[in-house]
Amino acid sequence: MNTGQLLLSIGALLSLSLTVLRVNNTILTTDVTLQDSKLGVLAVSLATSLIEEASKKAFDAVTTEDAVTDLSALTAPDELGAGWWETPDTYDDFDDYNGYTKLDTINTIDYQLKCFVNYINPDNIDGIIMQKTWHKKITILITSSLMNDTLSFSTVYSYWHFR
Repeated sequence: MNTGQLLLSIGALLSLSLTVLRVNNTILTTDVTLQDSKLGVLAVSLATSLIEEASKKAFDAVTTEDAVTDLSALTAPDELGAGWWETPDTYDDFDDYNGYTKLDTINTIDYQLKCFVNYINPDNIDGIIMQKTWHKKITILITSSLMNDTLSFSTVYSYWHFR
């Protein structure tokens, strides 16, 4: 083998090595993205389940039995949340989920869920207000040690009474 052939062989091996490194990098990036997507899908499922569970409850503690037509009868904004006697199994109204935290494990992956319930102005659903309205918003934050981001989910629950 002469010098020209040796240089061509070294160049070919170098080119092959760089190609293999690039392919491995692409495969690793794809695996990370795939794992992040799977974790995200599970987090969305947990948040959706919790939102549906909360939305099945009465709008407020005073609306569990009877209809309410006066805002002053509703729970004060600084008192939203479960009573000391209530457990997640006995929650009876939407705002009981304020301050609720839950650790859920799926396929050996731990998810931490935190809930916040606030009154909102329907003209600005992204803000919260410290006065009673016919609209409450639940926000659920989901974290996991394996996820890069904290996921946030929210929905608005309004009180309607038809006569």
